[in-house]
Amino acid sequence: MPPQMTSNTSGNRFDDFFQDTVYLSLKKDLFSYRFRKWKIAKHVPSTGLILDIGSGTAPVSPDMARTVVADLSEEAIRNVECESKVVTSITRMLFEPATFDVILCSEVLEHVPEDDKAVSELRRVLKPGGVLVITVPYQKRFWAEDDVYVAHVRRYDPGELEQKLRHAGFQEVTTYKLAGTIERWLTRRSLKAYQKSGAVMTLPLWLLRMANAALFLFLVATDRLISWKGTTRILIIAR
Repeated sequence: MPPQMTSNTSGNRFDDFFQDTVYLSLKKDLFSYRFRKWKIAKHVPSTGLILDIGSGTAPVSPDMARTVVADLSEEAIRNVECESKVVTSITRMLFEPATFDVILCSEVLEHVPEDDKAVSELRRVLKPGGVLVITVPYQKRFWAEDDVYVAHVRRYDPGELEQKLRHAGFQEVTTYKLAGTIERWLTRRSLKAYQKSGAVMTLPLWLLRMANAALFLFLVATDRLISWKGTTRILIIAR
């Protein structure tokens, strides 16, 4: 495995955000994160070396013992509980070709201006026969102020990312619904409350965790009700 905390870049616009102690304490309990991780885990093989690229403070890998976490921000992954941590850009990764059996790239490509380069890099470092799991925001018609707030540069329309993956050399590309308008509405309401006064984050952590746990269970219970028309986030499996 790569050595701990190696780097080919420094600094990141999110560094200050990653120093928010309340956010860091709550991140892994957020309903949207837990729901996404739950969906991703269904597609991760039980063996093989995993790369969680763009992991931030909360990797989505279901098995950290065989995972390398990587992010553009050293600050983001500093306290992640993982033996192998690498600071690197997704468009120029510090890995040899065909290194990983599984790559998780969750909520990353929408932040990358040169996503074609990122997709090519994902193909380069994935072993032949390996599995790439991607999640991204879906449908440009759902673009709103929260996309701007979290530094998205795009939402993907139907077939857009799939075409880029095939162009990069992936032979099998399958798309699944990940989240719909209910999750979108809940996420936007939570963000607006925080933007307005930060009052939400002054509530006791136990109460915030309980609320997020209830919302997570609600999303699981209503998962099958998501329609393609109302899909706001997708999960793609590529080989």
